[in-house]
Amino acid sequence: TEFAGEVMKMKEVSECYNVSGGFDYILKVQVPDMKAYRHFVTERLGRLSMLDSVQSVFVMEDIKQTLVMI
Repeated sequence: TEFAGEVMKMKEVSECYNVSGGFDYILKVQVPDMKAYRHFVTERLGRLSMLDSVQSVFVMEDIKQTLVMI
């Protein structure tokens, strides 16, 4: 898709998933601080013409992370 092509160019995006449900995509964004995140959302991501809305969720604590496939 056009959105996926644009996201591939964004160095701040480390992961992108096309998902089912209430949203089309989930992005994992890595930036140094909230000022950089605000800039990314308003000046980069938010300027994509095909984007309808953005909802942010922040990780407060990493409880479990398993990388081994069963």
